[in-house]
Amino acid sequence: MAAKKLKQIRNTNHCSITHKRKTHVLKNIKQKITNGKAMIAKADKGKTIVITHTQDYTNKVYTFLTENNFSTIPQNPTKKDRAIILNTLQQWDHIINKNQIKHLTQKYPTPPTLNALLKLHKPGIPIRPVINNIGAPSYKAPKKINTHKPPASQQPIQHHQLYHTC
Repeated sequence: MAAKKLKQIRNTNHCSITHKRKTHVLKNIKQKITNGKAMIAKADKGKTIVITHTQDYTNKVYTFLTENNFSTIPQNPTKKDRAIILNTLQQWDHIINKNQIKHLTQKYPTPPTLNALLKLHKPGIPIRPVINNIGAPSYKAPKKINTHKPPASQQPIQHHQLYHTC
């Protein structure tokens, strides 16, 4: 975040004295954050950012994952999930034409990522998990399928009909 702001200031005005001061201050802040093993994180409410120790943040995420019974899986299922979705889309040729199918699947899928927002308004500052599914195999297809309006005699397409893992 500080690096992004620093780059933005560098690109806007190169000659002003205030620019040099802001650049100097931002470099010092970035250096202190890096040397202090800290990080900048977003808060849950508002457009607030928080500077916190990296280890504290990591511990909060780990605690959340263990308390909610998350577990690791032995292998990355994204390629298998992509194949299932691709097969399902090919079976639905009455809804989606063959030219659209390649645009509705991720070419190189990645697993969803977890971002943790800090809840500053709660005691103990727990986290709010936010899952980023943009690179996931099931990101593009449901968006397209949900825009399709079936006739009144048919049931609407449910997410679990398209993407179901056992």
